[in-house]
Amino acid sequence: MSEAGPSPGPRAARWAALLVLAVLLATVDTRAFGLIPDGKEMLSASAAISRFLEIGVSRDFVNAPRRPGGDAVSRYGMGLSLAEALPGALVRVVRAAAPSAPSAPVFVLVPIACLVAAAWATARALLLLGAAPAWAAASGAGLVLATPLFGYAASDYGEPLQACCIALVLLAVVELRDAPVSRRWQIVAGVAAGFAVLTKTLLLVAVAPILACALWGKREEERFLEGERGEEKRQGRETRVERREEQRAERARSRRAGATDARRRALPWPLLFSFAGILSLWVLLEFARFGKLFGGYAGETFSYPFFTGLLRLTVFPNKGLFWYAPIVLLAPLGFVPLFRRDARLALASALSFVVLLFAASAWWAWDGQAGWGPRLLLPALPPLVFLAGFACASSSGRPVRIAGALALFLGFGVNLLSALVPFPAVYALSSVVPPQPIAEARAEGTAYEVGRGADGILRATAPHHLSLTPGWSPIRVHALVLAAKLRGEAAERLGREGLSSLDPPFRPALPEEPAPAMLLALRPVRAGWGREFFVESGERLSDPWVEATRDQTVRAIDVKDFARAAALGEDLLRKKGRDPDSDSASDPRVVALIAESIRLGGGQDAGAQSSDSRAAASLSFLSKQISSLHSSSNSLTCNPWILFVRAMAEPPGDLSCIPEASREGFARSLDASRRQGWTLTSWVRALRTGAP
Repeated sequence: MSEAGPSPGPRAARWAALLVLAVLLATVDTRAFGLIPDGKEMLSASAAISRFLEIGVSRDFVNAPRRPGGDAVSRYGMGLSLAEALPGALVRVVRAAAPSAPSAPVFVLVPIACLVAAAWATARALLLLGAAPAWAAASGAGLVLATPLFGYAASDYGEPLQACCIALVLLAVVELRDAPVSRRWQIVAGVAAGFAVLTKTLLLVAVAPILACALWGKREEERFLEGERGEEKRQGRETRVERREEQRAERARSRRAGATDARRRALPWPLLFSFAGILSLWVLLEFARFGKLFGGYAGETFSYPFFTGLLRLTVFPNKGLFWYAPIVLLAPLGFVPLFRRDARLALASALSFVVLLFAASAWWAWDGQAGWGPRLLLPALPPLVFLAGFACASSSGRPVRIAGALALFLGFGVNLLSALVPFPAVYALSSVVPPQPIAEARAEGTAYEVGRGADGILRATAPHHLSLTPGWSPIRVHALVLAAKLRGEAAERLGREGLSSLDPPFRPALPEEPAPAMLLALRPVRAGWGREFFVESGERLSDPWVEATRDQTVRAIDVKDFARAAALGEDLLRKKGRDPDSDSASDPRVVALIAESIRLGGGQDAGAQSSDSRAAASLSFLSKQISSLHSSSNSLTCNPWILFVRAMAEPPGDLSCIPEASREGFARSLDASRRQGWTLTSWVRALRTGAP
């Protein structure tokens, strides 16, 4: 390294991280966290880890593999669930002092921290290769702010954590190219690579080339920094043969003097042990959940037409990476000069992206379904942006640098849309748009949510049009929704007109009681972390930790741990006078879950009570809750969950508040539950999914 290099280098990487942190905190909409079913499933597993050191979730998640004991497990990587356990524990501590404190801003700090770390790692890696501090910082910040990763700062998906792990592995390898015996960076490489696999099993193929680069070391002692290249130019009087002879002699001396170091480079035990340790945890969790390795996506295949998926993930406007992250177009220009200096590092960076691209292109859900941009490719962005940044830093021509600056600017503008209008809102809107006609050639290879109606016309669901129909590119849809929000009265406009400029029509049929994700689409733009704490405490759409705890309450009933179910439910109700005015206190589902747990044996001295005594205690609890909430008594009394508990505790139950047209069907479902011995949770699942 040059003597002047270390001083501006760390500062540039830190400035990139601080810039990303500031922009994310200023633009993030924390209301978007906890709205995607996949994220809810992982957060429930995190709640189980945080509270009980368990990994189970309830069977309410339709894709969660069921276990014989009555619960299920998350099918997704456990890395994010483990990472969210810490903020989960923090939320419990905070709410002990301030029960109404929101949980979403706390959990959002996890993806924000991951993205900040990824930006820092990318900038530092480029600095180590001799990039100018300005370009290193721009590339590090651009990894987050000029790519689809920007849209995941408030997401409960695992993509920010995955990108962070890959970026740290890449940085560690760059560090180890010059200091192969560094234990610290070997451990960083091993832990980051292992946690990437723990977060998503497929990332094993992405980290393998980069780890191999670390294990094999440099093929040649290259000079990376601009200062050394300048020194070579000043030595222009030497012939190429003389320089080669000098380098050869220097390498020979180094080999003789550092035989021990060479052996240590050949066996980087800290890297191997740290990676093997995390990988062992992954193996243990795979067998504990699925009874085998790679069991999370059983029955799902790589069945989509490969070349079609390849084009859709790169070139086509709906999910094409080039549209969402134009900076990656410069990656080939960085691969060439890096290959000349360190062929293995260049090949490892490129191969890490290529293997993920090929795998995603053939995956049956190549688009990643609900998400912003090509979601399945986001973990491969650090190597791509690293190569693109190296192209701008190593090029002596202005056109490449101008193109890089323009690409970063365009990428920031495109991806800012996803921060101001989070993708769960757009997918919630699309979910209530009727299926629209689609060309057979466009729908080829799509095996779900596409079918012919009675009129013989092929139609696809609106979320599928977001992935397949160019006129419905999410970039355009997000821009139109943002325009509707900025004009005001978004709910009225979208309900009356929809997005009239799209073809086919985008006209959502808004429900009378919108779900939280739908409300997010209809409410005005709200950016800025922490507003719930100081400005808009009443603006909360949902509480992710409440949702996760409620799922654990359902799970406790399903596994017949009724005492735990009652305790979790009362915690949600803010008992003992902590916060009787909280949202959970008037949630009929929570009230019903507690009453059901009491009826089944979760009350005080339940073991000594008869079934009649438990039923009476359950009814008494319901009466107290209804009488203490006069303003909500009607909604509580006639809520289906409450009616189920009342009917089971005191058959046949008073169903007079139910409309006459649906009363008989409701009564039949109660009779079936009695015959089957179903609990409240089983009954609700049977009505929702057909399977208790």
